[in-house]
Amino acid sequence: MSAWPAYPAINDPALPRWHFGPPAQWMNDPNGTLWHDGWYHVFYQHNPGGEEWGDLHWGHARSRDLVHWEHLPLALSPQHALGEKHCYSGCAALDADGVPQILYTSVMHDEAHPGAQVLASPTDAALIGWKQAVATPVIDLKTHGGPAFERGWRDPYVFRTEGRTFLVLGAWLGEESVIALYENPDDHLRQWVYRGIILRAPKSSVTFFECPNLFKLGKKWVLLTSPVREVEWYSGMLDLATYTFQVERHGRVDESDSYYATQTIVDPTGRMLLFGWVQRFPKGRGWNGRLSAPRRVWLDAAGDLCAAPAAEIAVLRSGEKRFSAQSLDCTPAALALPGDHSHEVELTLERDPATTLRCEIAGVTIALGPDGVRFGDRPPVAHAATSPIRVHWLFDRSMIEVFVNDRAIYTRVVEFPSIPVVQLTANGPARLLTGHAWALRAATPKMPT
Repeated sequence: MSAWPAYPAINDPALPRWHFGPPAQWMNDPNGTLWHDGWYHVFYQHNPGGEEWGDLHWGHARSRDLVHWEHLPLALSPQHALGEKHCYSGCAALDADGVPQILYTSVMHDEAHPGAQVLASPTDAALIGWKQAVATPVIDLKTHGGPAFERGWRDPYVFRTEGRTFLVLGAWLGEESVIALYENPDDHLRQWVYRGIILRAPKSSVTFFECPNLFKLGKKWVLLTSPVREVEWYSGMLDLATYTFQVERHGRVDESDSYYATQTIVDPTGRMLLFGWVQRFPKGRGWNGRLSAPRRVWLDAAGDLCAAPAAEIAVLRSGEKRFSAQSLDCTPAALALPGDHSHEVELTLERDPATTLRCEIAGVTIALGPDGVRFGDRPPVAHAATSPIRVHWLFDRSMIEVFVNDRAIYTRVVEFPSIPVVQLTANGPARLLTGHAWALRAATPKMPT
């Protein structure tokens, strides 16, 4: 089934050139990200009939290199004959036979129905066609063996450890928002046993734990949640004897709520790659929503989450420009960028401990000061502005991603067009040590046939 009868949105000059998205209409959460048989697959929440949230299907694309994508037919569509209204978010995982399966939250037209977690299986080896088992959910509230969660429980995410298979999802329980843990005893992903709650918070402080992801990095576990605000991370220990998660460190994945609803891929080299939905684009353009650049994530020695753009993005570079070392002591610098509204910039800076150094491009201001890193009027990220400071921008027409020392990260939709110049100012001793900038070529996805 093809979703797009025409593609007028691709001629919009504000449309990002290399960040992935459907040819037209609405997208939100990435879903079911996985690497299989030489391909990276990304599924995503998609409304094929409009540029606003609604009528949620699963779009689908694949790539050999994380940069050049190929649109595929819709993977999941609401089964209206069975009462299904939306195919909400979920994940993909291999079953015991190594065959990818999709688990997603099925939402029904009947508003009294609490929803259920449903399995979809591929009908071909290329993962083009999928069969949804809407009538026989793998987890439903009547038989799940756990507490009486409210309607709206959703977003299953499967992970494996020590030869065992688990799933987490978000739910409401009384006056709390919670993340529930289930185990699959036979690795076929069709039977699930409730094991407990691994994270909880009052609804007054956390509206809902959307899109939870749980994975291991080194000896520690990382739990990501999208709590209807900036995406947050927790690192600590998962005890599979007591089914509890002990939080040791906590922070934000991205300092902007324009970045949301994460999903992960472990690639053949063992890298943990993170994807997110970039939202808040202007309405009325025939498209809305983009996938973030894939990010490699890891934990530092303190147990804090770090992230950097996947190295594959460098294949888009052209027209390198180098910036000479220079003093910024109360002397502004303007660094003109190569290319046409799509750039990558890497700067290494240093400042005296009392100095605040400001970087600005496309209306996004970064203040590197004694209290840490500030993006606009956001709270500071402490300890992220220690010299030398590495600032890495990915600028793609109407969106920008900024990485400061791999610890303070900010994603934002920006006005288009904007002036392709980085402005540097300091109120005390500071210096540009090294600087590189590139134009980034377009990576227009291959259209479906």
